[in-house]
Amino acid sequence: MTNLIRYKILSTEQVSEDRRIHVFDMQKQQKLSFNYESLKRTPENYVGEGLAEFLHRRKLKIDNGFYDKKGHAS
Repeated sequence: MTNLIRYKILSTEQVSEDRRIHVFDMQKQQKLSFNYESLKRTPENYVGEGLAEFLHRRKLKIDNGFYDKKGHAS
């Protein structure tokens, strides 16, 4: 079975000692936007295991602002 990419980081932005992440959910065809620090405190079953794992794998790039206003595909 093939794993399809479900999420794509559109951009991140620094907001008052936190980082706001803008993600596109390809399965539901909708944009999601949230604060990274508050999401890390949220139980994984609430945000969805797929999104939590996706963000965990890209933590270093998010923390360093790799996606800031660049629209990099993830």
